[in-house]
Amino acid sequence: MKLPNFFLGGPPKAGTTSLHQYLRQHPQVYMNPIKEPTFFGTADLRSRDDFVATVERERAALRTYLEGPQLRPAQFWVTEWDQYVAMFRNVRDQIAIGEASVSYFWQPSAATAIRAKLPGARLIFVLRNPVDRLVPWYMISLRREPRLTFHAWLKRTMDGGIDRGPAVDAGRFATHLQRFFDHFPREQVRIYLHESLSADAGAVVRDMLAFLEVDPDYPIDVSYRHNESVVPRFPVLDRLRRRIIGNRSVISWLPAPAHRALREVYNRGRKDFLIGPDDRRMLNDYYRDEILRTADLIGRDLSAWLR
Repeated sequence: MKLPNFFLGGPPKAGTTSLHQYLRQHPQVYMNPIKEPTFFGTADLRSRDDFVATVERERAALRTYLEGPQLRPAQFWVTEWDQYVAMFRNVRDQIAIGEASVSYFWQPSAATAIRAKLPGARLIFVLRNPVDRLVPWYMISLRREPRLTFHAWLKRTMDGGIDRGPAVDAGRFATHLQRFFDHFPREQVRIYLHESLSADAGAVVRDMLAFLEVDPDYPIDVSYRHNESVVPRFPVLDRLRRRIIGNRSVISWLPAPAHRALREVYNRGRKDFLIGPDDRRMLNDYYRDEILRTADLIGRDLSAWLR
């Protein structure tokens, strides 16, 4: 059997989707085509109301995909060991075999489950200021509710809204990192900061490749940022589209360059958005202890995150 020898994760909206795409370019690296299979978090997922129903509804489609060529990326929850093994049947002579499920980072059962099956696996996590990474989550909600303010979204989320886990709770970095440090030697864990990825993605990727013991000098195109948070340029048109076809993409079949070009026409970024001073102050207080403990755990100065 060919099984993963490294995992890529971290809190959502920290850059893992881009890194997944960059690593896929390397001939000595195999990245599982099903991003977010979340197999090692199944024990936690079972508490979700929609989990069992979705798994059963997509069981036949997953089987068809796993038995096929697996040429295109896909998204399924994978809950059975034979399904998980089948995801890697196309591995040939690649040195680094990777899997990317960001929710492993904050799911309480994941570190123990990974250790039980793959104790020698290397772990790569990317961290982003836990306050700043809430902005992309807010922007996702803006697609559904264009007039929603950040303060209203934050209050709803902190009070137990649907985004509480991946948005707010995933930002408790020290708590989550400690679980992995309790189960894996430090030399098997590599931590990167989103700031470094934004400043010099090429340098981060080269260091990551060296950590995975593959050729770090193989040329990787890091010019495109994947899965950046955007809002629709035409909110009325977007609401109409969602009413007719839901969240399904009508352009996913296009070649990557055309797909990207059309998305940039349809959407726009919100780089000008700033969290209000009262909300930022409250969030800094909320995450303060976690940030300080994270700085101690990884040996980095994170004081800028508290400004």
